Amino acid sequence: MSLTRHYVDGPFGQLHLVDAGPQVQSGASAQPLVCFHQSPQSSVQFALFQTVMSADRRVICMDTPGFGGSDAPSSVPTIEHYAEALAIGLKALGFGEGRLVDVLGFHTGTQICVELAASRPDLVRRVVLSSLALFTEEELKRNRAGFGGPRPLFSDPGYVGRYFRQQVSEGLDGMSMERRLALFAERLRPGSLSWYGPEAVFAYETEQRLRKVTQPTLLYVMCDTLSENTRRAALIIERATVQERMDIHGPAGWDIHPEQIAADVRHFLDAAQ
Repeated sequence: MSLTRHYVDGPFGQLHLVDAGPQVQSGASAQPLVCFHQSPQSSVQFALFQTVMSADRRVICMDTPGFGGSDAPSSVPTIEHYAEALAIGLKALGFGEGRLVDVLGFHTGTQICVELAASRPDLVRRVVLSSLALFTEEELKRNRAGFGGPRPLFSDPGYVGRYFRQQVSEGLDGMSMERRLALFAERLRPGSLSWYGPEAVFAYETEQRLRKVTQPTLLYVMCDTLSENTRRAALIIERATVQERMDIHGPAGWDIHPEQIAADVRHFLDAAQ
C-alpha cells in the first residue's frame, strides 16, 4: 500500500486529503472509495480502516472544510456547501462527469454522502451510510439543545479538561491512549468553529434529500446513538440494504474493528449491480 497526503483547491481555500491504495498514481482495479468523517473530527478518524480497505482499491479520506487540514468557510456553511466543496475537490482529482466513485460517511459525513448522491449522480456510484442523523422533530429539538451552537471553550475553564477525560482518560477499551489522544487533538483542531458541522447537520433536510438517492445504498448499523435513525432510512431509500453490526460500537469501531468493517463494506461495494 502507498499513501500520500496532499491539498487541492476548493471554494473556501485548500482541501486536505489522504490518498491510499495499491498503486495510488495509476489507480486500483476496484472502484475508488471516498470517505467523509463526523464532526468535529478529520480524516484521521478513518486511518486504520483506510489502511485495511486500500489493500485492493484507492481510498481517499477528505477533511471537511474547517476540519483537519482543510481551510474553513468564513460563515456557517450548509451540508450543500460542504458537498459542493468536496465535489470540487474530487473534480480536481479527475472525478465526475462519468468517472464515478463510491462514497462512505459516518455521522456528519453521511449527510454529505446523501447530498452528493442526490445532486451528483455523475459522480457517485454506490453509497455507504453509518450513523445517519435522520431525526424526528423531537429528536432534532433535543439534539439542537444538547449540541447546537458554539462550544464554551473560552467561557468554561473546565470544558477542555472534562472533554479530555471523556475522550482520552475514560475512552473505550480497545484503543491505545496514543490513538485516543490523536483523535482528541483532531476534535479540538477546528477551535471555536467546531460547531459549524453539527449546525449544518441540524439544518439539513435529510429525509427530503434521501428520497432523491437512487444509487444502491448500504445502511451500516453500528451500536451508537444513531442506530435506529440509520435503520429508518430503509423506508425512504428505494435501493437500500441494511446490515446490522450492533456488535461494533461507533465511533470506536473504526479503530477496534477496521478489518470487519472493511470486509462488510467491500462485500457491498463489489456486489453485482
